[in-house]
Amino acid sequence: MNNWWKDRMDIKNFKKESDKICFYCGKLITNKSELTVDHVVPVSKGGENDADNFVISCKACNSEKSNLSAERYAEFLNIINIMGERSVMSESLEKIISGLKEIFLSLNGEILAMKAKLTTAEKKRSAVLDSMMFKKFNVIQGYDYAKELRDLTEEIYDLKLDIAQLNKIQMRVNQIAPFVNNASPKGIKKEAMNEMRAEIISDYYIFTKDKPVASAKPVAQNEPEVVS
Repeated sequence: MNNWWKDRMDIKNFKKESDKICFYCGKLITNKSELTVDHVVPVSKGGENDADNFVISCKACNSEKSNLSAERYAEFLNIINIMGERSVMSESLEKIISGLKEIFLSLNGEILAMKAKLTTAEKKRSAVLDSMMFKKFNVIQGYDYAKELRDLTEEIYDLKLDIAQLNKIQMRVNQIAPFVNNASPKGIKKEAMNEMRAEIISDYYIFTKDKPVASAKPVAQNEPEVVS
């Protein structure tokens, strides 16, 4: 029996005889495709390819650990657990998302209110112009008409400027509205956690001078070994 076949048989037997609990995260592995055997000390770091160096691992932990030592990976999981236990992040995200949704509604309401004011002001100005054109009035009435016309013209001008500015803001808001309306603190937190995981793993590789192997044999480089 060659060594390659013997290694596979040793791993297969170890999987059958061991509890289906991940050595690293403690999760019960109920899905057969997620059940793997990991080398505590990576073979690439001098670890032996035998049962004394085997542990049951879920596929995610096995892949994530790669050729980190068990000690380094435990430190990494501890950081992740501490980050995950902090509910402040979720609460803050919930407030941000709720706040943005309120801004969207408030902005839409404000634009509608300004447009209604603009329509009213334009109708009043038209009425004043009609009065000045078709009605007789004395000097005092003429002064009042002129003052009202000036005030309404200024109001209309200001309202049009404000509406134009709010429309620009609304265009920018509409670009992020689909994201905010579909966003959830859990989803954002998960994405952020995944990015943090990648950064931490990368830092550990640099710190320990370990480099992920792009293409290598599963057992030799300590990647997940799934045996049916």
